[in-house]
Amino acid sequence: MKLIYEIHSTFVHERSGKSAKGRDYVIREQEAWIQIGDAPYPQKTKVMLEDGQAPYPVGKYQIHERSFSVGQYERTEFRAFLVPLAPPVQKAG
Repeated sequence: MKLIYEIHSTFVHERSGKSAKGRDYVIREQEAWIQIGDAPYPQKTKVMLEDGQAPYPVGKYQIHERSFSVGQYERTEFRAFLVPLAPPVQKAG
């Protein structure tokens, strides 16, 4: 199955506060659109950004293999890390 993310804006939405344990937190998200397989339309989603990470530039992306990990209780976890979608190779002509 193919997953293609498309970023239309470099705007980053930030939220911050204190957790139930009294720790400060900051959540940084960037809006994206994802095309899942052969679905007729892309769907709006959000991509989490790490502390200090620059926003993804406008463009099309695929997921990086580090997006998948094994977490607590040996469950597969997913957090989107994006890499630019390779442009189509042009044939010399």
